[in-house]
Amino acid sequence: MRKKVCIIHKVNTLDPRSFYKEGRTLFNAGYDVCIMGLYKKNETIDGIYIIGFKSPTRRLLRFINTNYHIFIRALKEKADIYHFHDLDFLPWAILLKVLTKSKIIYDIHEAYPEYILIKTYIPKVIRKILAILVYWLEHIAVKFFDAIIPNDNFIAEGFRHKNNITIFNFPTLDFFKNRNGIPWNDRPYDLFYHGSLPKYHFEAMMNIAEKLNSEGIRNVWGIVTNDQSTLIWAQHEIERRNIKSNFIFLPYTDYLNVFEYLRKVKIGIIPLPPFKKFMKNIPLKMFEFMGCGIPIVLSDLPPSRQFISGEYCAFAVEPDNIRKYVEAIKMLLGNPEKAIEMGHNGKKLVFEKYNWNFEEKKLINLYNTLTCVVT
Repeated sequence: MRKKVCIIHKVNTLDPRSFYKEGRTLFNAGYDVCIMGLYKKNETIDGIYIIGFKSPTRRLLRFINTNYHIFIRALKEKADIYHFHDLDFLPWAILLKVLTKSKIIYDIHEAYPEYILIKTYIPKVIRKILAILVYWLEHIAVKFFDAIIPNDNFIAEGFRHKNNITIFNFPTLDFFKNRNGIPWNDRPYDLFYHGSLPKYHFEAMMNIAEKLNSEGIRNVWGIVTNDQSTLIWAQHEIERRNIKSNFIFLPYTDYLNVFEYLRKVKIGIIPLPPFKKFMKNIPLKMFEFMGCGIPIVLSDLPPSRQFISGEYCAFAVEPDNIRKYVEAIKMLLGNPEKAIEMGHNGKKLVFEKYNWNFEEKKLINLYNTLTCVVT
């Protein structure tokens, strides 16, 4: 009889980690998998049952009302393992453990205490207090769980748990499979960024674009994001600063279709500021750029440095130093052969080491151990 897994992740699209990586891996390994999230409808995709819940606009309602309904439905699933991804589900996950005696896994995506410190919608006077509370909540709550699986090794170092297993968020190889890039000179996007778009990221991009414009360097940016509120602000800003022609906002797309954009890109950019959060989090898009054979310009921070140092696949520059970013971009745009070589180096690393094939083995081993499955 197949063991049952209930993944809880309050997102409204099929997530790269919870669906495309973990969900598909577990289904293919013989588990019966359902995923609960803020989806528009219930449906079965690739053998995985998707269970949707309404997404309230107010955060407090999402915390109380939505979590309650997910919790009640999760109880009805009678799963052998509950695998949750959301910080605000911690109290409900403890209740699941107490009431079901099932195995509970906490999938830690972020350095949450540090993340709270840069949440602009939270008043500054509250952020530090809330960050301390979240720190203690996490560290007390994990004692109730059977395993924790941080995305990043720097986050894992902050927790003590007998089953503390780092499972890196490396891309699946079918993200790149059987698809070819476009010749360098024919690629329409000189620079590209995809994913969440905080204002501090886009502020850096606009500053870089203005500097490149002042030096007469062509720089057309492709941007893909689902952050609607930031997107409205960003479109207003580029018009106000007279750099509208530099930025093309492309339609948001599913994880496996991002490659259709990336094959048209010359340089990937990840302008992370030196916030405490980014001293612990590894940007997934770095590996997606690398696997597509795209050279990268990114901030020189410890989480990224451990993968690219000495590999000649990226320029890691001083965070927030616009001049350094501009110099690296000019060097790549002006030397296509070197840029292509760097792209090849990155692609080799992803196909040989930094892909989901290696990480899924850790996930399956953990699940088989928790469910006493012998392989």
